[in-house]
Amino acid sequence: MKKITYVLLALLVCATLIGSASAFTYTNGAVVDPSGSLSPGEAVTASMTIGLPKDSISTSGSLKLTTALRDSTLWTVYVYKGTVVNNQTSEDALITTFSSTSFAYTISGFVLDYDQPVTLYIALSGLVPDSLKGQSVTVLKIDENSGSAAASGYSTYSSPAQKVYNPDDFSGMVTSTETDIASLESRITTYTTYGIDVSSVVTNLESAKTSLAAAKAAGTADISLANKKLEAAITSLNAAEKALSLAGLNTIKANTDAVDLIVTELYGKGWDTEAKLLATTNQGIKNTYDVAAISYNAGGTPDVDENLKASEQAVADGNTYLEKASASPLAAIGSVLPIIIVIVVAVVVVFGAIIFIRRRRGGWDELG
Repeated sequence: MKKITYVLLALLVCATLIGSASAFTYTNGAVVDPSGSLSPGEAVTASMTIGLPKDSISTSGSLKLTTALRDSTLWTVYVYKGTVVNNQTSEDALITTFSSTSFAYTISGFVLDYDQPVTLYIALSGLVPDSLKGQSVTVLKIDENSGSAAASGYSTYSSPAQKVYNPDDFSGMVTSTETDIASLESRITTYTTYGIDVSSVVTNLESAKTSLAAAKAAGTADISLANKKLEAAITSLNAAEKALSLAGLNTIKANTDAVDLIVTELYGKGWDTEAKLLATTNQGIKNTYDVAAISYNAGGTPDVDENLKASEQAVADGNTYLEKASASPLAAIGSVLPIIIVIVVAVVVVFGAIIFIRRRRGGWDELG
C-alpha cells in the first residue's frame, strides 16, 4: 500500500513539474516607448523577448498577443534558435518571422511546436486611438495556451498600465495646478514665519512653475507636449508637498521635545497646574504627529499645518509660563516650597501652643 502511495505521489510531482515547465519565460518586461502617459494619436513602440522551452507548447496550443493600439498596428515576431539571443538580427540563429496588422494576433502552436528551445523577439508599433482618451491602457499583453492536458493553463504577461491623456481635460488641469501652486506658496510663507527651512520645497515649486509655463505655451496646438509638461509640473508639485510635510514633521518633533523640557522646568518651579495643562496639550500633538509620521513613511503626503501651528503655540505658551515662573518671588524657592510651608506651619503651631499654655498658667495664679 505504501509503495502505491509513493508511486502516486511521484506521478503527481511529475505532473506538477510538467505543468510548470509549460509557461514561457522572460528575463525583462516589455520596453514601451513612450513609457509614461500617452496622448491620442501618439506613435508607440514596444518590444519584448520571451523564451519557449522545448515542447512547451503543443500543436493545439497558441500564443496570443494583444494591444490597446488600434491604428496602424503592426506585430513582427522573430523566432530564434536557443534560449539566449546575443544578436536578434543574426540570420544564423533566425528560424522564421511572423507578422500581423491586427490588434489581437494569435500564433498557432502548430508553428511554435519545436523540438528545441526557441526565443521569440516580439516587436510592436501603432498609434493610440482617440477613443481611449482618459483611460488606462495596456500596450502589450501575452497569453499562452500550452494546449497540453498536463499544463497549468495560460501563462500571461501585461506591460504596466499607461494613462491616455484627454485633451478636453487640459484646461481644467491647468487651472487646478495653478490653484495648487498658489495654495502651496501661501503655506510656504507660513512655514517661513516659523523659521523653518523650506529651500527644498521652493526648489520643487519653481520646477513646477517652469513646467506649467511650458505646458501652457504648448497648449492644444501640441497637446502631447503640453500634457507631458503638465504632468511634469504635477510631479514637481507633489515633490514640493512631500518636502513640506517632512519639514513640518521635523519641526513638530523638535517643538514637542522642547515642550517636554519646559514641562520639567515648570514642575521644578512649583507651577504644577500649568505644567500639567501643557503636558496634556503636548501629548495630543504627539499623538497626531505619530499618525502623520506613519502616513509619511508609508509614502503619503500628510497635511501637518494645523498640528504644526498647535506645536508652535505650545512652545510659546510654555515659554510664557517659564517667564512668569522665573519672575515670581516663589521661583527662587522652587520645589522646596512645600517643605518650607510645613516647617512654617509647625513653628506657628509650636509658638501658639506655648503662648496658650502660658496664658492658662497665668490665669490659674490669679485665681489662687
